[in-house]
Formats: sequence, C-alpha cells, structure tokens
Amino acid sequence: MRELQVVVVVADGLGDRPVPELGMRTPLELADFSPVADLLARSSVGLWDPIEPGVRPGSDTAHLALFGVNPVSNYPGRGPFEALGAGASLRPGDVAFRGNFATVGEGMVVVDRRAGRFIPEAKQLVDYLNERLGTIDGVEVRLYHATEHRVAVVFRGENLSDAVSDTDPHVEGVKVPRCVPRSGDPAAVRTAEVVNKFTEVVHKLLEECPINAERRSRGLPPVNAVLLRGAGRMVRYPLITERQGISLAKAAAISATALVKGVCSLLGFEVYTPPGATGDVRSDLMSKAREAVDLYRKGYDLVYVHIKGTDSASHDGNPKLKVEVIERALRALAYVLDRVDLGSTVVAFLGDHTTPVTVRDHTSDPVPVMLYAPGVFPDGFRELSERVARRGSLGRLKNVELFGVLMDYARRSEKFGA
Repeated sequence: MRELQVVVVVADGLGDRPVPELGMRTPLELADFSPVADLLARSSVGLWDPIEPGVRPGSDTAHLALFGVNPVSNYPGRGPFEALGAGASLRPGDVAFRGNFATVGEGMVVVDRRAGRFIPEAKQLVDYLNERLGTIDGVEVRLYHATEHRVAVVFRGENLSDAVSDTDPHVEGVKVPRCVPRSGDPAAVRTAEVVNKFTEVVHKLLEECPINAERRSRGLPPVNAVLLRGAGRMVRYPLITERQGISLAKAAAISATALVKGVCSLLGFEVYTPPGATGDVRSDLMSKAREAVDLYRKGYDLVYVHIKGTDSASHDGNPKLKVEVIERALRALAYVLDRVDLGSTVVAFLGDHTTPVTVRDHTSDPVPVMLYAPGVFPDGFRELSERVARRGSLGRLKNVELFGVLMDYARRSEKFGA
C-alpha cells in the first residue's frame, strides 16, 4: 500500500463567531474561496476541538494535539516552546517564560501590554538587557527575541521551579502583579523572588535606555517593562518520525513564529523560516508557499505551513484585516495545490484554534477543517466556514483524533489489532 505525502496548512486563530461589523457573518464567510474552490468541492469538511469541547486551547497545546501528542497529560507550560523557537538552548532544570515587551506608567500600571506590537528596536533592546542583567541572586537570566513584541526569558540556576504565577495581568489599566509561588516548595518561593527582582531591574534598565528616549521623542510608547507568563520546564517528547504505529521518515515545518517553531522542533520537525516570513500580518505567504513546494519535491513525508497573521488580526479586533489575511492564505494554498500531485497527497487546511475578533482571545469554539485525500468522501462545498463545517461528513473530531485521521488517509498508520 503506497504511502502518501501530507501537506497541512494552518491559519492561526482561523475560527470566529458572527461579527456585527460584518453583518453577523464571520471572516471566513466573507472570504473569497475561489482559488481553492475546486479542491474544496472534492474534500470533506468538519470541525475539530483541539483539546475537547469547552476547553480554550493555547497555540502550543493545539499544535501538540495536531501532531498526535495529547497535551492534557503532556504539557510543560508555554515558556519552553517559545524559548526554543527563539533560539534558546535549554538544559534540564531551566525555567522558561514567554514575555511581552510592554509599556507601563506611574506605579507600574500597564498602559499597553505590547508597547505598540511592532517594535523595530526589539532585538536591540534584548541585547541591551542581556549585556546588563547577568545574574540575579545567583540565577543566570537571558532574553531571546521572538517576533514583534514577544520575547522568551530563561532562568538558569539551582533550585528553580515553574510553579509560579504570571507577571502579565493579561489586561491593561492594572498594576503589574507580583510573581507568587503556587506551592510551598522552597524552589517555587525562590523562583518567585528572582522573577520579581527581574521585573524591577528590567524596568529600571529600560527607563534609562537611550532607545526609549528616542522613541519618546518620536511620540512612540516607551518599551519599559517585560511581562512574563507561561512558566515551564524542559520536557522531551517522542519525535514525530519515531512515533510508534506511525510511518514518517522526515517532516518539515515552515513558520516564523517562535512558539510554533519551538513546538515543531521539539517534536522532530526540520524547521524553516523562508525570506519575508515575519510571523505577523506582514508576512510573505507566497514565500512560505514556495518553500512548501520545494520541501514537498524533496520528498518530505509531512510538510507543515503555519500562518500567524489571522490570529494577530483577531487579537487586534480587526475583522476586515482577518478577511484579507485569510484570502492571502488561500492564494498561497492554491499555489501549493497547483504544484503537488493530488493523486498521491493528503491536504488539510484548518486553524489551530478559534480567536473571535469580538473577543480578541482564544475561545473553545471548534475549528473548521478541510481535508482532501484520494478517495475521501466529497462534501461538495466550495467554501469553508464555521456554519458549513457543521454540515460536513468529517464530523467533529477532538484532540489527537485529527492526526490519526490524517495518518490513516496517508496510509501511514498501523492497523490496531489482527
């Protein structure tokens, strides 16, 4: 039985809810699907709960489930994924956080959790802090720039714990909260103390930074704080190419988003970031499409393409921009479809989770999925939306079930039983 190649394209935060500004339609319902309508009509559609109904997934947990790892019992916290994707080399015992460059005002009240989101000087600010931070109470601290306003922060030293709270309040207009231990473990108490000193020292250093003086002179918000969340410790997962019962010799992931690059790297993907891929709404999606075709032609069993802009538009509450990014993603998908052998390829297009523009955050709503494979039952739809997906023959899958279905259609999974 001949094995098929697999191409998976994920538009981050793709799912949505009816938007008043769009006449109670969703961005997917307004998007032009004509570039891929013919293949859609030959595909099955349905819904996917990345974790399970009623559970709001993160991008990291959703990606674990997408690639066959149940995150409910295998989740270390988001920090290590972000750090790995941003270029950190983690050791056992390291505690890693996701971080935001932010703007705070008097009394450490959060004015902007993202300091304007697009921070051209972000890498310079990371270098500035790394040159001056050194150690805090004997704990080595190092920052890594991810994308836009995002950073990863790694704490390395003796007796550290990830059982500590966030310093990111996740809302604006409130004071930066102190990090507190989530257990009575002395290591958690020590880690919380170090994190709080980190917050104070970083604020002082950034307030003194010439870059912020220059930003203020241009009327831009100062980047004068780092907000931390998602503490975690390094874990190891079975590589996707060594998974029991699954036949995959080599897999490639295309992304510019540190978190996704970190997850994929940890799972054994070869990770590529082509020229022009920026991990935001400005990303060159056709560059990603060309990279996908190149890797497909090189014989990769699984080629994964991640598109972040849909989620960025959702978090910013911008439905028209989300429609625009979806349509760009569909044109990139069409480019790939025109250059692969659909007689020997499984293709999936979906989101990793739902991010409604009216909520500006992840919700537990299931994600629309399009699945094409030779021999799949065609549903005949020439568009994909939340409403259409509810009528599809793929049904409603959850957690690792979607990965199992993909591998079965690709003839890459072993039979269960005699």
